[in-house]
Amino acid sequence: MSEQPAGPEPATVLLAQDGRITGWSDDAARLFGHDARDAVGAALPALLGRPAAAEPLAAALKMAGSGRSWSGVLPLSGDGVSVTCAPIACADGVTAVTLTVSPPWAGGLELLNEAGRRIGSTLDLHRTAREIVAVTVPRFADAGAIYVLERLLADDDQPAAEADGSAVVRRLAVAFAEDDPREWSREFPVNEVIVYPPSTPYARCLTAGGMIEFGGDAVQDAMARQTGRVIDGLLDHVSLLAVPLVARGRSLGFAVFSRKRGRLPFAAADTALAAELAGRAATCVDNACLYRREHRTATTLKAGLVPTGVAAPPGLEIAHRYLPAASGVGGDWYDVVPLPGDRVAVVIGDSVGHGVTAAAAMGQLRVAAHTLASCEFPPAEVLERLDSIAQDLDAAQFATCLCMVCDPATLRCELACAGHPPPLLALPDGTARRFAFPHGLPLGVSDPAHPAAYEQAPAEIPAGATLAFYTDGLVESRMRNVDEGISRLASALVASQAGTLEETADGVLALLSDQQGHDDIALLLLRPAP
Repeated sequence: MSEQPAGPEPATVLLAQDGRITGWSDDAARLFGHDARDAVGAALPALLGRPAAAEPLAAALKMAGSGRSWSGVLPLSGDGVSVTCAPIACADGVTAVTLTVSPPWAGGLELLNEAGRRIGSTLDLHRTAREIVAVTVPRFADAGAIYVLERLLADDDQPAAEADGSAVVRRLAVAFAEDDPREWSREFPVNEVIVYPPSTPYARCLTAGGMIEFGGDAVQDAMARQTGRVIDGLLDHVSLLAVPLVARGRSLGFAVFSRKRGRLPFAAADTALAAELAGRAATCVDNACLYRREHRTATTLKAGLVPTGVAAPPGLEIAHRYLPAASGVGGDWYDVVPLPGDRVAVVIGDSVGHGVTAAAAMGQLRVAAHTLASCEFPPAEVLERLDSIAQDLDAAQFATCLCMVCDPATLRCELACAGHPPPLLALPDGTARRFAFPHGLPLGVSDPAHPAAYEQAPAEIPAGATLAFYTDGLVESRMRNVDEGISRLASALVASQAGTLEETADGVLALLSDQQGHDDIALLLLRPAP
């Protein structure tokens, strides 16, 4: 939108409850061309020669007189001006009203600025839709609603138009001005799926790809077809806009704005503003749809790969937990692979990042690690082969991993590590220490011409001890570094290991509950069977 030239500043007018002017600022004089001598004592609509403003102004004054502020557009000049009516208590106990009046173009700029601040604050689709209508009602319109194509919500990235030209949409958000006494939400429920015939303004704005301006009779006709009845009071909304939401060259749905009788109908300046608002809103809706689709894909992928059950060999107890991040699906994974002779291979890893890319990388590495471990490759060779596989993944991907083979009969282990946090050992005497393991580079970061070589180290699990494998989501945060987090985890292990291994896992997560939600968390505990 082009930058507007400098103009009059917002003006202040003090009104009595009957609409008479009791105070008139210099800015009001400059804006409306009347000085205070002419203004004080006059009725505002009469002073400005705008009789059509009398009814909506009276409604605004009534709301302000009840103690609530009112914001909207009143027909006081040209295409209307943005007005805020705020109550003010006088010394004699009477409530007066302060009107802050903006120049016609200033209200649009303020609205666009507020839209930029408020719309798209999250990637939640329904919240984004609510933010859009919250910005526009009542300042721009008396009612507003956001509709998105139902096919798009079914994760169709390229939703095709219906063959007959109708619009199948879902209402994601709706808002009405506070001065409307009817409970419109019952008549226009959120999440309702509606089929609008091709002849309706709603379907036509999608097929034509442009804004449609229409009157209240079209609304009543559409509702009569949809519900088979006439909704009392709907015809009060006499000026409506159906504005397509278009992003990346495709229609996602549409927004509907309406103004009631007694308020100026939408003019050219309003339609330009509506188009600008719809463009910004469409980008936010598109981002939310993309995130929603990616999150669903990643969640489904992750759910199919994280083991729901783990079989522990004789002589060993195993407990495991996985907690996804609140903001998205990450790349944490673990596996327990049974081996001949009642031995077991334990693998835990973390693919960098979140979303589909991280989940897909995690899936490939987990399947490869399971296959390699089941072929009885030693831990160091498992990591070397995984590193080679990681080199062929997305260039931006790398992962940490730790692999251990354990014989429950002797409690002897062999470990190899690729940049993963160290396993912890909680001892029966109430102390904890890091389990011995060799350091190595994360998977996928070495030079393909010089593959990483991983060392393998022997270790032994003491009787009665608890061995913990975990990912960095349990020990790292913005509040503390990794070493501090590992120390907290060690203390939580010691404090929780008196119960069963399942109780220990729950106790650790309860003591470290402040870590949860920021990143994926995987926890795998092993303990020699009594």
